[in-house]
Amino acid sequence: MQVPQIRLQQTFAKLGLQITKPVQEIRQPRAELNLHQEPAVLEIRQPKGVLTIDTSEAQANIDLRGPLRRSRDNAEYGYQKAMEAIAQISEEGDRLRAIENRGNPIADIAFEESVIYHNTEIIAEGSLVGDGVDIHYEARRPEINVQIGGVQMNPEIKKPIHNYTPGKVEGYIRQWNSLKIDFVGLNVDRKL
Repeated sequence: MQVPQIRLQQTFAKLGLQITKPVQEIRQPRAELNLHQEPAVLEIRQPKGVLTIDTSEAQANIDLRGPLRRSRDNAEYGYQKAMEAIAQISEEGDRLRAIENRGNPIADIAFEESVIYHNTEIIAEGSLVGDGVDIHYEARRPEINVQIGGVQMNPEIKKPIHNYTPGKVEGYIRQWNSLKIDFVGLNVDRKL
């Protein structure tokens, strides 16, 4: 004889989670550096030189030439020296005008002129005709004034751009719980 039995079969519940991850975006715009360069100012002034002509000897030697001839000779010599001075100043001006080329023309001209200035202030000296006329030319130093331009800087810093999307967690049931009950051995077979 078989004993009746109760059979229990149980299934546990299973939970599931649907997870959406959060999204964070950070963007940093570049800062703007606003620079403004003020140009330097260079001022050069060349004072006129002093030309002295001494004709006292020429007057003593008046019997060699007349006064008109001596005046004409002096004028020609002065004109020649003036043209040479203008040519030199023009050449130095051309060198200074081309300052954007490599090199330092101001320093070069100053060095060339310094040899003359250190030795003596006399640029040209001599006589026009024999011992008749003495000419003395005294140059003046150029006046150089440099004003250095500054730099203006106005930086513009930009704030970061921040976007945040929060994440979500949703729960759901993947498997429901259950309980199954079976009865075994209720039918009994007997033979007599």
